Amino acid sequence: MTDRIPPPLAPAIERILKDLGHQSPFEAVVAGSAGSGRVYWRIGQAPHSHILLVSHALDADYDRFLAVSRHLRKVGLDVPNVHGSDDDARQVVLEDLGSVLLLQQAHEAGFPGDGDGAALQAAYRPVLRALAVWQDLGTRHMHECPELVDRVFDLGPLLWETSYFSRRCAEESFGLAPERLAEPDLLAELHKLAVRVEGHDRRLMHRDFQSQNLMSREGAIWFIDYQGARPGSRWYDLASLLWDPYVAMPMELRRSLFDEFFDLVPTPSREQAWEQLLDAALQRVMQALGAYGFLSRRKGLPWFSRFLVPGLEILSETLDGRGGHPALRRLVDELLAREPLPLPSAAS
Repeated sequence: MTDRIPPPLAPAIERILKDLGHQSPFEAVVAGSAGSGRVYWRIGQAPHSHILLVSHALDADYDRFLAVSRHLRKVGLDVPNVHGSDDDARQVVLEDLGSVLLLQQAHEAGFPGDGDGAALQAAYRPVLRALAVWQDLGTRHMHECPELVDRVFDLGPLLWETSYFSRRCAEESFGLAPERLAEPDLLAELHKLAVRVEGHDRRLMHRDFQSQNLMSREGAIWFIDYQGARPGSRWYDLASLLWDPYVAMPMELRRSLFDEFFDLVPTPSREQAWEQLLDAALQRVMQALGAYGFLSRRKGLPWFSRFLVPGLEILSETLDGRGGHPALRRLVDELLAREPLPLPSAAS
């Protein structure tokens, strides 16, 4: 990241930063950005730095982010402290959690690729414990925060995910005709999958529990980008973590990490839980593929297109493990036999 001048700061934000020990003109470095259009600035230098979140008028989750952040922090979950905000300017001053993403630890272990499985498993072990705490504390206290329970990950959102995959990945990124994606046997399979995942025991879901939204600081795992949190399948977040195309760990390591997580939060049947996790993984990987298509083709972020083929390979591998789903299998094989369409010139 390079030094840049941040956007004009609201007077309230300037006061907050000065109260935290910063002096104007503020030293600012871009710390990250999101597909949503939010930009994160690091103000000052560690160990006295803070994060300035700059959102925009069309960010529908801005108010939700603040409410959920304060609630999760209050109940004892490891999320950044909100030092203050100017809601008219859509600017928030946050605690700086540093720069060590779980993704960085995966890269250090040699993933994606033929990496060191033992090193990756060791990096993921504290994440499993953190997820168990998230599900325990988060679920017990979620009804204290209206913004957490005003959305439920039930049949509607699950069917939206697979339609998102069909349109943004299969149709727009690989050129399949809409009629091909509306075949009754395919739609029936996707509906049955969504019904099964809707029937899982519900916990508070992070909703995007993957390696770019988990940070390591002083031996603890911290959560970011959780404004989509809501009640839903107890297995969806674990699927998001273990089936993350940014990491692409092998299936045997997924099973080993699942067994460790199962021992933390046991259910009556280990094999039934694994089957439910595979269903959640099918859902999650299709959602991710839809997002890669949308972000690369509609949002001008071509970097995401590189995960389309690896994501389809993961989806194929998961279908092998789960069995059944002949219509979805035919579709995935058809997509893997094609090359992604060229990106629009503005995105390439």
